[in-house]
Amino acid sequence: MKKSERLTQELLYLQGKTTFHLADLMETFAISKRTAVRDVQSLEELGLPLVVETGRYGGYQILKNQLTPLYFDKNERYTLFFALQLLQKLTDSPFDRSYQGLRRKLLQSFYQGDTEWLEKMETAVSFQGVPQLTSTPILSALFSAIVQEQVIQFSYQRYQKTNKTVQPYQLDFRAGYWYCLAYDCQKQAFRRYRCDAMQGLAPTEKTGYTLQQLAEKQLQQQVLTQTLGYHIRFDLSAKERLWQEKYPDMAVVERPSELCLEGHIADNELGFLADFLLQFGPTIKEIHPLVLKQAYTENVRQMLQPFATD
Repeated sequence: MKKSERLTQELLYLQGKTTFHLADLMETFAISKRTAVRDVQSLEELGLPLVVETGRYGGYQILKNQLTPLYFDKNERYTLFFALQLLQKLTDSPFDRSYQGLRRKLLQSFYQGDTEWLEKMETAVSFQGVPQLTSTPILSALFSAIVQEQVIQFSYQRYQKTNKTVQPYQLDFRAGYWYCLAYDCQKQAFRRYRCDAMQGLAPTEKTGYTLQQLAEKQLQQQVLTQTLGYHIRFDLSAKERLWQEKYPDMAVVERPSELCLEGHIADNELGFLADFLLQFGPTIKEIHPLVLKQAYTENVRQMLQPFATD
């Protein structure tokens, strides 16, 4: 257990106590006397108000909390735990913390471990989504590289193994996988990588761009490369699924008796968009431009080919 995690657990352990001894920490957290002494010093630095009690049975007295506590009402607590359910679907997160650990800490803080009210809430309201499908242990390192504006190198293996030097810009989770949007230093363009296919990540000595500069570069790339405009009209029954499945750069346009998907793509993204549209089946009524319509109908033809009869 890392020291920061242990100190947090010790604070939770001491909550509600008026006195304690070093032996209590040593036994509960399986640490040496020297480590326990250092931890007590760190706890004081974090704001735990202590007085040393001398004598044969001396120890530490915890003064009544002199710090301003942070209070949450009932609905705010429910909101926090419901938000945590999103983490429950993830085996990894960029912040290197698990759902169960955070849940346990909040329970201890709010109701000293009483789980009855939480079990009722989790039964009454539940988040259902696609769980994380593959382990991605490098998320924390990627997140650190983003905020520190570092250039990194790694090997990437989806279809064939290649070496990459990039500056990561953004992490996103979709359909069970973590993705990293990064600026490829060799191609001088943004690319999206599946995080579970990234291996051997290491920082380089290259000077990175600021996040603001990367945002400007991404906008420039979109303007220069995403020159193919598209317009797809759907039956109104597709509204719910369209909002669920669309990507951030896709615009859903609702007009009286009309539902459309609009946006711009690069020429090399034509196949991706044609594949994306297959899930909407007969709810699609019009596809523009013609080149996208042709790519879509070719996909449909290939899907039907195994079922063709003489």
